Amino acid sequence: MKEPKPLFEFWKDTATKDNVKNYLIQFFQEEAVRRLMNREDAVALADATDLVQKAFENMDILFQPKVTKKLPINEAR
Repeated sequence: MKEPKPLFEFWKDTATKDNVKNYLIQFFQEEAVRRLMNREDAVALADATDLVQKAFENMDILFQPKVTKKLPINEAR
C-alpha cells in the first residue's frame, strides 16, 4: 500500500480546497483594508494574495493527470 499523500488528498477534496483558498484570500483582503484604513502599508498583502493564487494553480499543475499523446500510426507502411 502506498504511503498517504496529504497534499494530494487535500487537492482532491475540491470543496475543502476551495474553502481554504477563498478563506485565505478573503482574510488577506480584509487585513489589507484594515491596514489601509490605518494608513499602514498593505503591499505585502497584495503580494501574498497573488502567491496564494499561484500556489493553488501550482497544485493543479502538479496533481492533474498527465495527458499522454499518442503518436499517429502511419498506415502507409
